[in-house]
Amino acid sequence: MLKFHMSGSSPLPQHSMLSKVLDWARQEEPIRAVVVTGSLARGDGSTDPWSDLDAQIIARDYASYIADDGWLDGLGEVWIRFPRSQDLPYKLVWFAGGVKVDFQFLRVDVIHEMICTGALSDEYQRGYIVALDKDGLFRDLPPSPQVFPQPDPPSAEQVEAIVNEFYFEAIHVAQLIRRREFWVLKFRDWTMKCDLLQMLEWHARASSDRPVNTWLLGKRIRDWTGRETYASIQEIWSSWDVAALWQSLLRQIELFGSISRELGNALGYEQDGISRDQIEAYIRCLCDTDDLN
Repeated sequence: MLKFHMSGSSPLPQHSMLSKVLDWARQEEPIRAVVVTGSLARGDGSTDPWSDLDAQIIARDYASYIADDGWLDGLGEVWIRFPRSQDLPYKLVWFAGGVKVDFQFLRVDVIHEMICTGALSDEYQRGYIVALDKDGLFRDLPPSPQVFPQPDPPSAEQVEAIVNEFYFEAIHVAQLIRRREFWVLKFRDWTMKCDLLQMLEWHARASSDRPVNTWLLGKRIRDWTGRETYASIQEIWSSWDVAALWQSLLRQIELFGSISRELGNALGYEQDGISRDQIEAYIRCLCDTDDLN
């Protein structure tokens, strides 16, 4: 028996692997339901030909599916399965043709708990479709409001920690440009960019009077950062050219400083934990005295 459960009736989403997953799940007695989450369940127009299938497998017990993932081979030619030999409740799989399915295993008790509390998980709040329900398990679960839950604003300590790490690595990167150690430079620079992304997410939510979805890993960053900020973000990436490395580093420091100060003001946090001005002056001095050869 198939049941659909969204805000109103909704057909099954289109994905080349969904029917295979459902056929497999119907034959597996421990599996009681299959739920589609992610972009295919939201129905917000964010899917494209490369969208993966997020399939929640609701089971009485799923230990055997984790211990031996040979069942994946019955679904199609597997290119890559991840993780390997780890006792984790998920399997992320690339099938032949570049088709990706993320399997997440949940116990039936998790659904019962949501029904009892009436509180949907963050994932279900974003959207879910019950593609297979052998027992009517989801009959009493509230429909998805299809909203993106907003996390609490960061604490002053959290903001300070990100600011501290960013400038810690900025000094590293400046010295590494002078040393011409470009590989390790890129490694340090990536930490700076992770810190910048976190600051951009916090800033976007704190500076808006409406809920803002900052997605994950910078997805749709053009939509939620604003035109001016997005233009600045495009200037913080560079090749291994020395002049370009300096330019992108200085631009990144300028952007981070502006965004972090605006965030601190919006949240009412004092920002005197590190010597920003002295650090930036030191980095600019290293840049100005570099012969760029």
